[in-house]
Amino acid sequence: MKRKNKKSENDELLHMGEDAQPSGKKTKFTKRPAGKFVMSMLYTWFICGVVGLFLLYGPWDGFRTYFITSSQTTINHKYLSELFYPKAVIDDVMSKNTVIDLDTQTDTNSINTSTNKNEIKLTNISKGNYKAWMLEISDPSSVILGVSEYFGVKGQKLPYLMQNYPSAVAGINAGGFGDANGFGNGGIPMGLVISEGEILHQPNKSSYNIVGFNEDNILVLGNFRKGELSELKLRDAVEFTPFLIINGEPAKMEGNGGWGTAPRTAIGQRRDGTVVFVVVDGRSISSAGVSIRTLQEIMIEQECYNAANLDGGSSTVLQYDGEIVNNPSGSDADGMRFLPNAFLVVEK
Repeated sequence: MKRKNKKSENDELLHMGEDAQPSGKKTKFTKRPAGKFVMSMLYTWFICGVVGLFLLYGPWDGFRTYFITSSQTTINHKYLSELFYPKAVIDDVMSKNTVIDLDTQTDTNSINTSTNKNEIKLTNISKGNYKAWMLEISDPSSVILGVSEYFGVKGQKLPYLMQNYPSAVAGINAGGFGDANGFGNGGIPMGLVISEGEILHQPNKSSYNIVGFNEDNILVLGNFRKGELSELKLRDAVEFTPFLIINGEPAKMEGNGGWGTAPRTAIGQRRDGTVVFVVVDGRSISSAGVSIRTLQEIMIEQECYNAANLDGGSSTVLQYDGEIVNNPSGSDADGMRFLPNAFLVVEK
């Protein structure tokens, strides 16, 4: 008698489909007890809560300092640290982390701008915990301050702002702007703005923190009285702080400098006249950003004789040769903000 070639029930299931069941049998499913799932979630939340409380209020003050200084130096997010700490604690942390202003001004006789070079070089200067790029411009006369086509009403994202200047090949964000609730449109610049020798915006105050180029293409840094502006013969300038280096002297800092960790933009000039743009990515897993102290160290490493911090955070952006070099951290799909102005490099 021949043996009947009978398929196994498992083979039949494969042919019948994954939802099929052997005839006459019911598949039993083991239900996970709801209580175990709830306990698992509660345990996870408990651990996260303990870790959070330890970071916020524990004996190690590193996170507390980072958190307070990062939020307190923003326009719209000061409330984050104020939710967890009383004013006395915040004031104490900020007093221990600050930039001591340099009580000096650029010595224009110390910079040689009589170069015959006309070179632009982009370099990735990233390190282990941050991503950064540097643009070197050998001819300082090619660096100008470009402004939005709708200056005073609405800003433009950097690629569009550069289109206002057909010979522009590179640019970085420059001065700050009003940013109510993080939705500012770049229309209201903060501080003095001078473009091509014309004062476009000048708040009524006694002195100004100048970051800009004079008619001799020297980067001028310092706090100047209102009556001194005409003597400076500025052609392109904004107002921002802190100054990182003036006349080769780094600003003294306590703690991390008091500006927390964030994306950064800086401008500097070497003694041979070369202008240096630096941007540092931030607010991402791959690059949290840097403190003002670290930004200063970067500018020192790049041999800047004068250097200043510019608007950072979600405004930080660098464009060169038609491409956005860094990864802006704004909320728009492209990460970019609407800017009132930008330092541009134009072909001559």
